[in-house]
Amino acid sequence: MQTSNHLLLSLAPHDYDALAREMRPMTFRTGEVLYEPQDPVDWIYFPEQGLISLLSVMLSGTAVETAVVGNEGGVGFLEVAGAGVTFSRALVQIDLLALRVPAAAYNAAFDASPSLRQQVSSHVELLLAESRQMLACQSYHSHEQRLAWWLLECQDRTGGAPRLALKQDFLAAMLGIQRSTVSHVAGALKADGLIDYTRGEIHILDRARLERRSCECYATTAHYRKLIETRQPTALVEG
Repeated sequence: MQTSNHLLLSLAPHDYDALAREMRPMTFRTGEVLYEPQDPVDWIYFPEQGLISLLSVMLSGTAVETAVVGNEGGVGFLEVAGAGVTFSRALVQIDLLALRVPAAAYNAAFDASPSLRQQVSSHVELLLAESRQMLACQSYHSHEQRLAWWLLECQDRTGGAPRLALKQDFLAAMLGIQRSTVSHVAGALKADGLIDYTRGEIHILDRARLERRSCECYATTAHYRKLIETRQPTALVEG
C-alpha cells in the first residue's frame, strides 16, 4: 500500500509492511469527530490528505485548538502508548483521507520496530518544540503574524495546495481570538494581495510574501523539522 504520510514514509520498509497489513484507508468529512476527551483509543489515524484539529475542551464547553495534524504525523499513537485514552477532541478540520490502524496492531508493530519507535520519538520531540514555540508566539507576535504562520503550516500539512477549506471559527480557535478579529486580520492580508477568501475557503495567492509577513516562528519550526529529518533512517521505497 502506497502512502504520502511522512511519518510512515520514514519507516524502514519491513517495519512499514508490518503496519500496512493492518491499514485501511478511511474518509471523513469536515466536522466529524474522531475522538472526544476520555474516549478509549481503539484506532490510530495517519492522514494522507486533509487536516485534523486537536482541541482542549473547557468545562464551559468552549474548545481551544492546541495542535493541527496533517500528513506529517498521526493521531492516537501517543495516547495508546500511555493511558490508552485521549484527553483532546480530535476533529476533522479539512476533509480527511487517512490510513487507519487498530491500536493493538500498532502496539505490536511499535514493540517490534526500532525505526517506528525512533520516528515516534522524533515526532514527540517536534510536537513539544512546536508547542513551546506557540506559547512564545502568543506572547510576542501580532495576530497578523500568527495568522500568516498558521496558514503556511496548514498548507504544508495538507500537501501544499493553494486552496484551504478553512472556516473562520477554526482560525479563531487556532489563534485563540474572536471571529471579528480574524475577519479584520484576514481582510488586511486580502487587501495586500497575499490571500483571498470566500465563505469557508482561503486561497493563498502569494506564498513568498505571506512567509515574509509571518513571524519568525514559521522559519523556526521549519528548521526544527529539517533537523529531525536529517537523522531519519532510510526512507520507504515504493513498489
